[in-house]
Amino acid sequence: MANIRQIVGQNIKLFRNARSITQERLAEMVNVSGSYIGYLERGKKSPSLDLLAKIAHELLVDPAILLTSNDELKNKELKKLIGILSDKETESVKFMNEIAIAYFKSLERFQQ
Repeated sequence: MANIRQIVGQNIKLFRNARSITQERLAEMVNVSGSYIGYLERGKKSPSLDLLAKIAHELLVDPAILLTSNDELKNKELKKLIGILSDKETESVKFMNEIAIAYFKSLERFQQ
């Protein structure tokens, strides 16, 4: 199992890439150096809670998601989807949930 620094680093990189943000741009957004973001992403440094919250805010995700291991959210694609939906209005998220449910129900019908 990866340590918490590695988990946080992997998640920062995953969501940063999902938003098409460079390390340098994220560093500017949270007022640290680009090399520090690199250290975080490689699990070589640990961000403070305040910095973790700033990074999460800029990546439009809940800070808790950055602490979630791949074992808990097994699929990277699921994390990307959470990242996409995290800054949307509640009604939009509910709508997407309804679409997903309908989609998977329709797949079940074809598989029977």
